[in-house]
Amino acid sequence: MNRTETIVLIPNTSKKIPHDRIIALLNRLRDGGCRVYTMPEFVDYLSFAADLITVIDDRAELSGMQAALVLGGDGSIIEASHMLLGENIPIIGMNFGHVGFLAEIEMSEMDLIDRLLEGDYEIDERMMLDAAVTDAGGRVRGSFTVLNDVVLTNGPVARLIKFDVYCDDCKVETCRADGIIASTPTGSTAYSLSAGGPVLYPLLEGICLTPICPHTLNSRPIIFHGGSVIRLTDFANNNASVYLNADGRDDIRINEGDTVDIRRSSYRTRLIRIKKGGFIGALNTKLSDK
Repeated sequence: MNRTETIVLIPNTSKKIPHDRIIALLNRLRDGGCRVYTMPEFVDYLSFAADLITVIDDRAELSGMQAALVLGGDGSIIEASHMLLGENIPIIGMNFGHVGFLAEIEMSEMDLIDRLLEGDYEIDERMMLDAAVTDAGGRVRGSFTVLNDVVLTNGPVARLIKFDVYCDDCKVETCRADGIIASTPTGSTAYSLSAGGPVLYPLLEGICLTPICPHTLNSRPIIFHGGSVIRLTDFANNNASVYLNADGRDDIRINEGDTVDIRRSSYRTRLIRIKKGGFIGALNTKLSDK
């Protein structure tokens, strides 16, 4: 693989990352023959390193980037996947978060940056989902693309929601629960896991539906083929406020008469992997109770 000579830097501006750490990172990239760019929205945050970074004034310049380096945790990488949607730029994360399933490098492992510069890495192609909310008249009220999950849940007052679940026009169940999570394999280690869902190998093609606090014994997580179309419909909200949340960043209220369709997206998120052991090694490290 070719050497990495152009990188766009995407920091999480809500995190107080020590300036000396970022300077050390930028110097290592520069000394390795890599030119670092960033977007206008990060200029103020990175002002202390202005002489080491070139600002991209035109989004079209992103086409020349060989990689995106995200400083933050998994949420930062998910945000970057939305920011770079359709650009086909592989992403690598340096973890300043907590669990960090998506982040490849810890700050203490800065020497691994050399593998990135040398092109010594693999790229994981991660499946994404599209979700569309349609009203009773057939009008699309909202559409979203997610890397992790689409979550249907009640509002501040916990009331049971009743709705029907279909897969490819075949009824799966009438679900009575606090909500439901439709996750990608990548998102299976996020909210879905906390709600009792299974861990899926991230390169699989599948859609995992995990009910949230179901009120029936037979309502359990189900994994559908990646090419399936999942439909949630016939909502009985029991006077509850029901919302659809996309990747923890976009919300839309669900009304009675609405339909939610979820399917595999044509978009993909490309993640750079430079460590040996891959997902299984990360799973053991991140979820260990040691």
